[in-house]
Amino acid sequence: MSGRIDYQIEKYSFTEAAETPQLARQWREVLEQSRQQKAGAEERLRLALQTVDYVTSFELPFRLLLIRTPQLIAALRNEFPLQQKNVLFNAKRFGCVYSLKTDLDKIPDEFQYRLVTRIRREDSAETNAAPYQQIAKEAKAPRERLRLALESGLPVTALDGLFWFGIQRIAADVQRLRKTGLKIATSETEIFDSLTGTVRLVPVYRRVG
Repeated sequence: MSGRIDYQIEKYSFTEAAETPQLARQWREVLEQSRQQKAGAEERLRLALQTVDYVTSFELPFRLLLIRTPQLIAALRNEFPLQQKNVLFNAKRFGCVYSLKTDLDKIPDEFQYRLVTRIRREDSAETNAAPYQQIAKEAKAPRERLRLALESGLPVTALDGLFWFGIQRIAADVQRLRKTGLKIATSETEIFDSLTGTVRLVPVYRRVG
């Protein structure tokens, strides 16, 4: 896929129901430093681990726009003495808390997250956010949203999947769809997002055949 996709973030609110003022302030500091430094994915994750009391596997992709969170965590394990705790997200998904603190007993066992966005998507093919938003209204399951988008001929980047379909690990969902017989091609495209202020290459998926 040629050309660049721009994601202009007009509103982006990712919150946890019991989030403390201290955690909210820490995350603001991480995002501010990330933008000032134009930090890459690993640098953004490093800042978060060093600044925030604890981070969760569910929130990291949304807060930092990470598309390969498990691999990034694994890469930093030799650098940081990460402590880990299993928790539940939105009453249905299991995941982990990561922290540099040794005592995790005071960290909640369950988290309830909410994402509210207003994002403009601009690319050379004039594919805007509207068709992705429509699919999100038609289907609830993230993988079903991805299937509908691909079958309709839409290109789907990792950030499209994150912003509108709630997909945190799009490569895994693409692989599962391929096993059902759906032919999907993978390439890369350059993207910019105004939340991190960075330009980078991300995977983009299209149906073929």
